[in-house]
Amino acid sequence: MLNAEYDKEYIFDVNDYLIKNYPTMTLNIRRAVCAVMYDYIDDEAIGDAVDAAVGDYAMAKMKVEKKVEDDEEDV
Repeated sequence: MLNAEYDKEYIFDVNDYLIKNYPTMTLNIRRAVCAVMYDYIDDEAIGDAVDAAVGDYAMAKMKVEKKVEDDEEDV
């Protein structure tokens, strides 16, 4: 049975992050950062993180491992 209660979205509260990590930043500066930050989001990096999670899940939960080639060369 499929569990429909799991989180399907990743939400990052930029304003909260800025408040916690830059406590002296004013509201006007936080708004300006929020307005331009979308230019810095890398969808490919997010996809890579999802792929890494899939890989970790496959190896840890399903006991699937990548075949490791022997690096020794015959002399």
